Order: sequence, then C-alpha cells, then structure tokens
Amino acid sequence: MKNYVRFLSQLILILFPIAVFGQMITENALLWQISGRNLQKSSYLYGTIHAICPDDLKFSDATQKAFKATEQLLLELDLDDPELANKMQRSMASHTHLKKLLNAKDYEQLVSFFKEKTGFSIDALGMIKPFYLLSYTYSPMIGCNQPISVEKSLVEMAYKQNKSVFGLETLEEQLSVFEKISQKKQANMLLDFVKDFDKMQESFQIMLKEYKEENLNALVQTSLGTYAAQNEHLLLDKRNKRWIKKIAKMTTDKSTFFAVGAAHLLGENGIIHLLRKKGYTVTAVEKE
Repeated sequence: MKNYVRFLSQLILILFPIAVFGQMITENALLWQISGRNLQKSSYLYGTIHAICPDDLKFSDATQKAFKATEQLLLELDLDDPELANKMQRSMASHTHLKKLLNAKDYEQLVSFFKEKTGFSIDALGMIKPFYLLSYTYSPMIGCNQPISVEKSLVEMAYKQNKSVFGLETLEEQLSVFEKISQKKQANMLLDFVKDFDKMQESFQIMLKEYKEENLNALVQTSLGTYAAQNEHLLLDKRNKRWIKKIAKMTTDKSTFFAVGAAHLLGENGIIHLLRKKGYTVTAVEKE
C-alpha cells in the first residue's frame, strides 16, 4: 500500500495541473449532491486531492454528514484489493535503467536533484519507470515529510461505518494511460519537471490553497497552460466518459459516496456536466 500511496501522489502531479477547457462551473464546492432521475436516495460526488499534509486534511461537517448518509464508497480504484500493492510493484518495474535513457549531463542533474530534494539515490531507484519517480518529489513539492492519502482516509471512515468500498476502474485501466508513453519520453518529462521544479512547486502551492478553499474556478484558471494539457483527453475526458455508466448504475442501486480527483469534476467533459446531460440534478453542497 505504501508504494501505491506514493503513486497516487505522483498521479496528482500529472492529473491535477491540467487545463480544463469549456464549461466553467459557477459554484465553488468539493461536495455535490446527485438527485433526480427518480432516485430513491441522493448520492454524493466529492472532489479529492490524492495526497495532502496531515494538518490540511479536514472533512467539512457537510461532507461527513453526506458520507454517513450513503451506503457505500466508490473511489477511482478499489483500495480493498489485496493484490493492489503487488500489482503496483510489478507495474513500476523497468527493464531499462534510467541512466540509459538520458545523456550523462542530464542524468547527473537528476542525481543531484534527488539527493538534494528527496534524500534518495537515483542510482538505486533507476530500475523504476520514470513516471513513478515523480512520486518521490511529492514531499518537497507539498511541503511535509509524510503526506497522507485522502482516499485512504475515506476508506478508514468507510470501515468504521461498515460501508463497502469499490472502484470505478481497475489498476490496469488506470495505468494503461501511462504505459502508452515510452520510457524515453517519460524520462525526458521527468527531466523537464526537475528543471522547472521551483516554478512547478509555486504553482502547485497555489493550487493546494485553492483546493483547500474549494475554489474550483480559480483552480481551473491556475492550471491553464500547464505541461500536461495535451494529455487531457486520455487522463480525464476518456476516463470520465467511461465512468459515467458505472456512476449512473451505482446511484440507482444504492446511495453512494463517489470520491475522485477534483480535476475530474470540471469542464465540458467533467463528471458534473456529464451527469447533468443524463438528466440528473447535480447541486453544490456548501460547507456548514
């Protein structure tokens, strides 16, 4: 599970700062009520940031009330899967050392960066695929030594309330996005990230502030023009459209608390808009 939490941290660096074009949502909220379409009970949609400093993790009273009112928890992945950690480790393994993917000068830049910022030796981590190495930069990026998983905290809440936990997609489906990108390109993206680390850190801190303030519209504006924008279709749109069918079915079966990365909520192909297109009423729930 530790490796998986690290990977979730890496995901947020890639998924969160993405340009979300099209429809802007006027309400600013992380929690949204799903009703209409003859649903017997409301479900709820909650935007997460996959990892955060412990002191910053605070679920509002409204969120805790909504969570308690639902019958099951649905995350992007089923964190209950006993094989998740083993699958994650197998996915991370590379057949090519990072040193062979970069020239000597660029590789030495990564060596210096990882030693200074993370305390890890890039030589020892070199047989991990470059995308996964981004996860090791998350602690200095966010500003605390041990970020915690928001999803894991929700799972713990579910356990205490005897709720079942499910996933919207399998680990293989989620990772297929990254497997389509060559390791050479991954290595160059890692290098670009390291070169722009100070700028990325500054932007990310702004986005963290906007997230904690539940200011989704400002969050979109901050994310415009970032390096990951070209992958929006694969990282967000395609997955959102695949998820909607499952979300619709789950809301019909049971009152459900859906928790996905906040970036998935927004835009013309965001979950909120797609649900509304299907005839559901999706309403922002203000913090109490």
